[in-house]
Amino acid sequence: MIYDFKKPLSYPLPSGFKFEEYGNLNTEKVTECCWKGFDHEKTEGPWDGDAENEYHILAAPHYTPHAVAVKNQAGDYVCYAGMWWTPENKLAYMEPLCTVPQFRGKGLTAAALSEMYRRMKSLGATHMTGGGDPFYAAIGFQPCIEWTYWEKK
Repeated sequence: MIYDFKKPLSYPLPSGFKFEEYGNLNTEKVTECCWKGFDHEKTEGPWDGDAENEYHILAAPHYTPHAVAVKNQAGDYVCYAGMWWTPENKLAYMEPLCTVPQFRGKGLTAAALSEMYRRMKSLGATHMTGGGDPFYAAIGFQPCIEWTYWEKK
C-alpha cells in the first residue's frame, strides 16, 4: 500500500500518550515494543532483553534516522514507527510499524504515521509505503502493486 502526500494525514495522538523523539529513543525499549507489537510473546514467550538485533538494524547501510515511538504515562513504548528515507525518489519507506496488543485500537498507530507524514513531507517526500493490513486502507493508503501469478499447465 502507498500513501500519496497530496492528501493530508492528520490523526491526533490520544491524551495520556506522548511521542519520544528519535534522538531520545532507547534501543532496548524499541526492541521490546517491537517484540510485543509483532506478537512474538504469543509464540516465543516474553522478551528476553536482547537488543543486539536492533543495534544491527541501526547500523544498516541505508538506514536513515527517522522514527518515532509512542510512550504511555509509565514511560513504556507502546507503538513504534520506523521510517527509511530515499530522497532519490521522494519515498518514505515505513518499516517497522507495530503496537503492543493491549494498546491497539486507540489510534496510536494512525497518530504515529501522521507524525511520520509531517516529518517526511518537510523533507520533500511525496509518498509513504505501508503494509497490506486493512488498517492502511482505513486511513487512506491505496494499493500500489498488483501481483500476477502465472502457472504453467
